[in-house]
Amino acid sequence: MSATLLERARATVQAAKKRGAQNVRTSVYRNRGSRTEWRDGKLDRLRQSTRLGLTVTLFVDGRYSSNQTNDLRPEAIESFLDETIAATRVLAKDPHRRLPDRSRYGGRFDGNLQIYDGPGAKGVTAADRQRAAQELEQAARAAPGADKIVSVTTSCSDMLGESAMVTSNGMEGSRQETSFSQFADTSIRGEGNRKPAGWWYATSRHQAKLPSVESIGREATRRAMMNLGAKPEPSGEYPCIIESSVTGRLLRGLFRPLYGNAIQQKRSFLADKLGQQIVSPILSITDDPLLPGGHGSGDFDGEGMSTVARKVLDQGVLRSFFIDTYYGSKLKMEPTTGTTSNLVFVPGDKDLPQLLTKLKKGILITGFSGGNSNPATGDFSVGARGQWIEDGKPVRPISGMNLAGNHLSFWKQLRELGNDPYEYSTIRCPSLRFAAVQFSGS
Repeated sequence: MSATLLERARATVQAAKKRGAQNVRTSVYRNRGSRTEWRDGKLDRLRQSTRLGLTVTLFVDGRYSSNQTNDLRPEAIESFLDETIAATRVLAKDPHRRLPDRSRYGGRFDGNLQIYDGPGAKGVTAADRQRAAQELEQAARAAPGADKIVSVTTSCSDMLGESAMVTSNGMEGSRQETSFSQFADTSIRGEGNRKPAGWWYATSRHQAKLPSVESIGREATRRAMMNLGAKPEPSGEYPCIIESSVTGRLLRGLFRPLYGNAIQQKRSFLADKLGQQIVSPILSITDDPLLPGGHGSGDFDGEGMSTVARKVLDQGVLRSFFIDTYYGSKLKMEPTTGTTSNLVFVPGDKDLPQLLTKLKKGILITGFSGGNSNPATGDFSVGARGQWIEDGKPVRPISGMNLAGNHLSFWKQLRELGNDPYEYSTIRCPSLRFAAVQFSGS
C-alpha cells in the first residue's frame, strides 16, 4: 500500500506543477483503527474506521496555501488542484513561505525504527480485542478493594498507519507504523456521593510488548483505592515527588515557549534564554526522533526534513528551539524541526520507592487536573492529587490542592530524577523529586 501512496503523491506533485505551482509538498495517508470498549460485563461499543486522505501544500507566485481532501479519485484530485491553485493565487504574498532547502532532506536514517509490527497488525482480531477487554475488567475486579467497585470500563485498540510524502524539490519518503493500546478505568464507592476513580493504560508499537492485562486492570483499581477519602492539606511549601506517568503535564508548559510561533509572536519567556541555564543542572533532555519503538519516532518530520537527535537541555542549559522553515525565515534563524518527537531524559539511579525515602514530610503527586501555563511569563497553576508522605511512606490521600509557580524558579528546585522513565508517551520522563514548592489547599 505504501508504494501506491508514494505513486499517488508523485503524481499529485507533477499535476500541481503543470497547473502553475512553482513548488509543492504532498502527503498521502491511510489509517485504519479498531477499538473495543467494555463496561461492567457487557460489550459497550465497537469502533472501526479507515481514513484515506491527501494534503497538498502549494507555493504559487509567492503565495501559500495548505489544502486537504479525502477524495483520491484521479478526476477528483484534478478538480481539487484546479480549485485550490486558483484560490491560492488570490491570497496575499508571504515571502517567508517556502519549502526547506533540499540539503535538509539528505542523510536520512535508513535503519529500522521498530515502529511497525506487521504480524501484530494482521494478527489481532475483533475476538482478541473483546477477550482482552473482558480480561482487563476481570483483573480490575480481582484486585484488593474490589468489593467497593461501582463500575469498570475497559478498552482495547490498535492502529495501522501508512503515509507517503513528496516535494517538488527532491524529497520522497514513506512510513508504516502501528500502535496497540489497552486501558482500564475503575470507580469505587467513597464517602457520601463521591465515587473516586483510578485508571491505567499501556501502549506499544508492538503488540507482543504490551504488559499483561492483569497488571493494567489491577493497577486501575489500586489507583482508585489510593484516592479513597482524599482531602486537601493546608496551604504551604512542601517538598514533592511527581510520579513519572504525570510529569509530562508540567513539562508541556516548559516546552511550549520553545516553539517558533511563540518566539516570533513574543509569547515566549524563553526567547532570549538560548545558551543560558534555565533549570536545575541535573536535568538533561534530548529530542530523539530515532528512538527505536518510540511513539514519536520518524526518519523525516512534517516538512520532510531528515530528523536527527538534538539536545534541548544539557545540564540545565537551553541548547535548542523548535523552529520550522517558516518561522526560521521570519526569525532569521536556522530551522531545526517544527515540533518535538520523543523527549528522552538522562535518568537517575533510584526507583520511586527509593525516592520516597527522601521525603520526611511532603507530597507524592499522582495526578494533575485543569490548570494553565502562560508561555509569555512562565507562570503556571495546576490542580494536584496524590498522597501525603511521612518518613517515606504514604499516610493519607490528598486532592483539591493546587501547585503553582513560575517555570524559571520551579524547575531549579529539582533535586533528583528517578530511574523509571514513562514508556507509554512521547515524553519519557522519570519520576522527579523537588525541594519545597508552593501548594495551596485547605
